[in-house]
Amino acid sequence: MSISNREPKTVFANAFSSVTLSGVTQDLQSSAPLDVVLTRGKPRENRPLIVDTPGVITGPRPPKRLPSKLPSPGNMNLHLTLGKKIGRGRVGRVFEATIDLHRSSPELADMLMPPLVVKVSRRQDANKIAREAFYYDEMECLQGSVIPRYYGFFEATIPPNIEFTPWAHDKLTRSSHRYDASSDLSESEYDTDSNFEEDGSDLEEVDENGERYSDSDDDTPPMVVTPTKVSILIMERVGGRLPLGEMLPDGLREELDSMYLDLSKLGVDHVDIRYFNILYAPPPLPELPFLPSPLSQRVYNYRLVDFDNSYKSNRGPALWYGYHRCLLSRLLMNLPYGDIYEPWEM
Repeated sequence: MSISNREPKTVFANAFSSVTLSGVTQDLQSSAPLDVVLTRGKPRENRPLIVDTPGVITGPRPPKRLPSKLPSPGNMNLHLTLGKKIGRGRVGRVFEATIDLHRSSPELADMLMPPLVVKVSRRQDANKIAREAFYYDEMECLQGSVIPRYYGFFEATIPPNIEFTPWAHDKLTRSSHRYDASSDLSESEYDTDSNFEEDGSDLEEVDENGERYSDSDDDTPPMVVTPTKVSILIMERVGGRLPLGEMLPDGLREELDSMYLDLSKLGVDHVDIRYFNILYAPPPLPELPFLPSPLSQRVYNYRLVDFDNSYKSNRGPALWYGYHRCLLSRLLMNLPYGDIYEPWEM
């Protein structure tokens, strides 16, 4: 994306303090499209799982985050235009994004970034995107190897009398502080981040056993539901889904086993080990090659996404690994038959 003759520099994950989305809001009085500026937000961790079973724990608390290798947070602005919606899920929608170099910070013209997507929170789910942001930050060392490259979490408040167009299908219900997602369930476009059951029942968080999770059971400070707050994640665009109804790619099972072992070494439980959340890596670029995982020293051909339900735990890697392998086995054994196995079917 560089437009000069100088050698491009790679953009660090914390380079941006703000993101401008072009023309995504509309004044209800004048119908004029408006830009919205989102500023760097503070991620929020899900409640960790602490167990005291002897012989299976790593310590009294989950493993600490590995030291960051990022420089001090930058102060650049990234100006983006949203394109086609390519994914939809429990807490957000995923859009293609095009960088406007002429309206972004000028130093970005001499820097290198991959093709991007923007995950936009659904109405009233901005705080759940904040949870997902925590795990992308927590797994900084795995960005570009196990998970997509990640460029930050940003949030803004939409003023009264302003319509935020990505929320066009979110209909608030009168009976609760939830949205009605039924209008999305009829869409048949290619989804890279789908988290809906066909009956639309997947509107609440569930744990790894399929139990409904309630914030009332959480010992972290309660989240304030703010229907006018929007949050986004900026990530590299990864590839498509695994094949259905045909033989699995060679080495797939071994790679996924190793990838989930990497997560377990960080004390992170993905929770959503699903067909929709295991995607091919993006096409490699000479300037942005695949990175080896620092935990396994392996280069992977796949990426894991969707971490809003994830949590950390002090359960040891051996226990995590066995649990992940069990779910992966059930998932992968059904794909050649064209069947999508869901974790709550155990």
